Amino acid sequence: MKNQKRNLIISTTLRRAGWSAGIAIAVGVGVELLVYLLGLIMNQNIESFLVSLGAIPGTISSLLSLVLFFYFLLTPYSDFKWAIQNNISRRTQWQGRIISVILLTLLVWFVNQLTSLMHYPFSFSSSWHSLLAYFCGVLTMVAVGNGFALLNRRWKWIVGIGGPVVCIVLLSMIGYSMVGLIPTLSANKLVYMLVSTQITWWVILIVYLIIIFFLAKFFNDKMQLRRD
Repeated sequence: MKNQKRNLIISTTLRRAGWSAGIAIAVGVGVELLVYLLGLIMNQNIESFLVSLGAIPGTISSLLSLVLFFYFLLTPYSDFKWAIQNNISRRTQWQGRIISVILLTLLVWFVNQLTSLMHYPFSFSSSWHSLLAYFCGVLTMVAVGNGFALLNRRWKWIVGIGGPVVCIVLLSMIGYSMVGLIPTLSANKLVYMLVSTQITWWVILIVYLIIIFFLAKFFNDKMQLRRD
């Protein structure tokens, strides 16, 4: 029974994400084709029109990436309510959504790699880094989306506006400190040495993924039905 409910979550998530992707692609590619057709009518240049059509696969890849990120950012609470109504536990819901995250991320990454081959030769290093970037981005959206699902509308506005502002200020301070524009915060030689090594960045990435994963799980377990 547990496996059936988990599979139900996976299939439902894949279906909803597929519908969202289909609508986004239909609208995005439709608008793009309309612009190209208007250009063809105005310029009467069929060669330019055919060359422009080569950009459509890249547009589809970009739209799939946007849907992937925003789906897991915007749907945690609605999916949680649906799961509660179907007597599905938070644990089972979490397992199903994480499996869905992995499957959808791999699918979108694969499509991105195929479209990239139209312009660039295959590179294992670039593909590997792209896959890591996708997983980091999607898992971050899962954590943020689950966190927002705990908030009412007013706090969503407060956190949604204040959070990015605080992040921008902190990142700016870190950037300025690295170039010495804020002397009291400027990094010493040891910090520069650590930042310049690849091992440090891998450690930071692993620690970041662990923190984000457990935050997403913690927020998922704390979700409650609420009245907005």
